[in-house]
Amino acid sequence: MDRPPENADKKKEKPVHADHRARMQQRVRREGLCSLAAHEVLEYLLFFSIPRQDTNALAHRLIEHFGSYCSVLDASEEELLKVKGVGPASARLLASVRKLEQFYQLQLRRSRARPLRTEADRIEYVSPLFLAEREEKCYLITMNDQCYPLREVLVSQGIPNYTGINSRKLAREAVAGDSTCAFLAHNHPSGVALPSRNDLLATAQVERLLDALGVHLVDHILVAPDGAASMMRQFRAAQEESARRAQAAGKTPEEYLLASDPVIRLDENETT
Repeated sequence: MDRPPENADKKKEKPVHADHRARMQQRVRREGLCSLAAHEVLEYLLFFSIPRQDTNALAHRLIEHFGSYCSVLDASEEELLKVKGVGPASARLLASVRKLEQFYQLQLRRSRARPLRTEADRIEYVSPLFLAEREEKCYLITMNDQCYPLREVLVSQGIPNYTGINSRKLAREAVAGDSTCAFLAHNHPSGVALPSRNDLLATAQVERLLDALGVHLVDHILVAPDGAASMMRQFRAAQEESARRAQAAGKTPEEYLLASDPVIRLDENETT
């Protein structure tokens, strides 16, 4: 007669976290995500990529590595994969959260089309374009006579703190459709919503380019992590200062501007 296993009469021990997921899911259904601590929200998110393991320790490790809940969600897949215990599925999940938020905001905006006559309207319109962006991008938003947006065109993208505008592409996009006016919007991913000298010079060059095409540049919105603002007041003030300096130097404002460092490419042989 075979001897029964030593532990056959003992009940299997229940894993410490066997009911933890169920309790947390019930809590979220009952009280919402805001009832959870930051590490618990990450733990809850990781349930979807790690189906049968405790995710509490990993959630703590992520916050310790990046410094905060927000920094975890701002991290790239590559950065997330450097944390012990984070696999490809978890990295994709966490890196997608902000992108899903961006997609939602863009879809919501499209369902509420209205004219963009004020600075506040234009800021609200472009802000979702830069949500969670890690590199600098510049968009041209074309409009009709009633200031209804027609198209939003990515005219350049680069690394943080610099982007170069392709003038040929900008001109091509500006005249497409029935646009009579337009505005620029670009971001400072790691800076503040204050224009640099290059931002002011680029605005002057773009305005001159669009004027030649019969398209009026009405604004240039600057978006940063700390907020967003129009830079046109600073731009007009800089124009007046440049005119004074040009006069003192015995040059026209155009000559003075062209003598400055170019920040958009004006090569007529561009093909992109």
